[in-house]
Amino acid sequence: MSNFEVARRQKQEPTAALVVRFIVCFALFLGGFALMAVGSLGEAASSPYLFVGGILAVCLSFGLPMIGATER
Repeated sequence: MSNFEVARRQKQEPTAALVVRFIVCFALFLGGFALMAVGSLGEAASSPYLFVGGILAVCLSFGLPMIGATER
């Protein structure tokens, strides 16, 4: 068997920063779904842009927590 160990973080972030990051990412996630819904229902010229903007917002909501992450 291998001796796999998880590398511990050197410094833990403050709890308030983690909570704010979670709230921002969750709002981006839900807002992205709302943009995709509005983009798929409308027949205006901006509908494709709203839909793509929703996809980008959902992708950003997953990417923001990765900033500053390192392989453990």
